[in-house]
Amino acid sequence: MEKEFNQLKLRLKGAWIGEGFAKFPTIEDTAYREEWIFKPDEDKDVIHYEQKTWYKNETADNGKTVFWDTGFILLKAGKILLVSAQSGGRLESYALKEFDGHRLLFDCTVISNDDKTIRSRRILHLNGNRLDYELNMSTKQADVFQNHLKARLTRVDHK
Repeated sequence: MEKEFNQLKLRLKGAWIGEGFAKFPTIEDTAYREEWIFKPDEDKDVIHYEQKTWYKNETADNGKTVFWDTGFILLKAGKILLVSAQSGGRLESYALKEFDGHRLLFDCTVISNDDKTIRSRRILHLNGNRLDYELNMSTKQADVFQNHLKARLTRVDHK
């Protein structure tokens, strides 16, 4: 996994900006603007990330923060993990289940500080300077595992 992780450090590095769409039975559908920033540590097997979204719609919430998440993608004990702390208090840990050089599928292994979410999965698809992102989940209110978020982002720098 070390080879794959080093590949991820190079391929994710930088700022990515784009737009997405959120839907789920318990929310109003909305478009949003999204930004991810990935900062690999050159000395350790860790990538810090920050993900933030803003409403992009015709409501009073337009331009306001929808979601803010920060965390790490790391190589630990031969596994690639994603650890997330979210502005609403939820903490999540994910394990990489599939990686083919382009598509990363992370399945959630731990959810804390959220008694609603049952299952969560993040999928990132890297294609050059394009990143497609998807979040699928189920909750106690909507227990069918389904898509919640979809976004397409473009890398704007490699800093």
